[in-house]
Amino acid sequence: MPPVQWEFTRAPAGEAARGLAEACQLPQPIARLLASRGVDTPEQVRLFFEPRIAELTDPFLLPGMQMAVDRLIGALRDRELIMVYGDYDVDGITSTALMYLVLNRLGAEVHYYLPNRLIEGYGLSPDGIDYAVATGVQLILTVDCGITAVEEVEYARSKGIKVVIADHHEPGPSLPHAEAIVNPKLGPKGTPADDLAGVGVSFKLAQALYRSLGQDESELEEHLDLVALGTAADIVPLTGENRVLTKFGLRQIERTNKPGLKSLCFVSNLMGKSITTGQIVFILAPRINAVGRLGDARLAVKLLSTRDDSAAIDIAHHLERENRTRKTLDEKTLGQALSQISKSTDCERDKAIVLSSSGWHQGVIGIVASRLVERFHLPTVMIAVDGDEGKGSARSIPAFDLYDAFRECGDLVLRYGGHKYAAGMSIARDKIAAFTERFKRVAAERLGEEDLIPKLMIDSHLDPDVLTEDFMDSLDRFAPFGPHNTRPVFVTESIDLVGSPYIVGNNHLKFKVRKAGQVFDCIGFGMGDRAASLSAHAGRIDLVYVPERVEWDNARRLQLRVKDFRLT
Repeated sequence: MPPVQWEFTRAPAGEAARGLAEACQLPQPIARLLASRGVDTPEQVRLFFEPRIAELTDPFLLPGMQMAVDRLIGALRDRELIMVYGDYDVDGITSTALMYLVLNRLGAEVHYYLPNRLIEGYGLSPDGIDYAVATGVQLILTVDCGITAVEEVEYARSKGIKVVIADHHEPGPSLPHAEAIVNPKLGPKGTPADDLAGVGVSFKLAQALYRSLGQDESELEEHLDLVALGTAADIVPLTGENRVLTKFGLRQIERTNKPGLKSLCFVSNLMGKSITTGQIVFILAPRINAVGRLGDARLAVKLLSTRDDSAAIDIAHHLERENRTRKTLDEKTLGQALSQISKSTDCERDKAIVLSSSGWHQGVIGIVASRLVERFHLPTVMIAVDGDEGKGSARSIPAFDLYDAFRECGDLVLRYGGHKYAAGMSIARDKIAAFTERFKRVAAERLGEEDLIPKLMIDSHLDPDVLTEDFMDSLDRFAPFGPHNTRPVFVTESIDLVGSPYIVGNNHLKFKVRKAGQVFDCIGFGMGDRAASLSAHAGRIDLVYVPERVEWDNARRLQLRVKDFRLT
């Protein structure tokens, strides 16, 4: 990977920040951060720091909501058998569990179904529809999928089954002939609900149902734990409604009454701890995802919806075992991918990576593609080939839209879907070579040399003497952190090194710095290979970091988590 380029997120906010600091009694650096993120009036500060569930937008503003609610109420009234049909990732699993619990609470006859990744692939499938027919289902409600299922919805209709779609993915050139379609992407851009995850759309649908039936909407707040799980795991922008739903959902996880979620926190060593989006993304989500990646994701829905304590702990332990198996597969597949890259890819010339193998498990190739993007900063497609067909997962960099690139290769693939940063497709084995050539050509046409330089975005300069408890308390109020609301990153220039750097754990770099008499502990995760150059340097450094408080030996300490540094 080329050297990281440091860039500031926005120009300093100047007068706006000074006025905001005075009006809201905030430290100047905090006011600057807020203003640079578009929070530049006292009322916006209040909404950012003290959001309220009651201030969420009306769910009926989502396109198609009234029709969907009317059709579901009709199914409730006529005692129709409903099947909630989801996806096998965390967003789909939590969406399914949420709507299953809500419809069950409202008295519906309801089942749920998730496709088997290895057999059916993503989305509404003929196998799933056949299962619905055999079970006597009259109405399918898709969640986190369905917007591109034109042929599948027609197949369901031919079998006498009606379909309501609640999705958040980009629509295709034509829409399915469903009874109703709820999808914020069908409305105008820039609305508060525009970037909702699938589980966010499901929560809005639940709100609209409760409101139409005269039920107490506050009951739904017990399910915000599911909303936070799915939203954080789906890596959608944590701004607007996503941020509000996740903020309250994180609190709900800590006090959840769901036996399955309690058990999952227990086996993940998170019981009694404050839950953050990072812990969802790196600890809880991989365990929920594991069964879907390796087989049948319905077990994860059962975990999140069961009221049986004994079943919950058994399933949680099963997910823990599956996650360990998944990690082993990850490492094996990554090693094979790196070996293939060394033989087939010129990372100095090529502007994309496309790999394929008949030995790969399609449940882990997306994870490995993400790791390759981190390592090489190139759009990456990995294809697991089984017989005459391959299933591909792709991940991208900020300057390259995968969905558009797949559209350019549409005549070479059987199916494709996704969004800018993550996409998937199916392809005939004999088309892989042509796809590889076309995809790399598209990348070469659309990516300039500047696009291939990884960027480290910095919020502002900071003098470390402002790192007081009050300042850290203010920083914590920016949470929950995620895309478009990242943890603030600062740079301090010409700061003194203290003592000798050393390596701890799995290649992590630790050292100390001093500024104006204050000494700070620093840790750079995965930076152990830079210890030698730092040890040989007797001068000062420019340091980019995230200040954070960590628990150690029953004490809370300030630590600078290093993002990068330069020797001066």
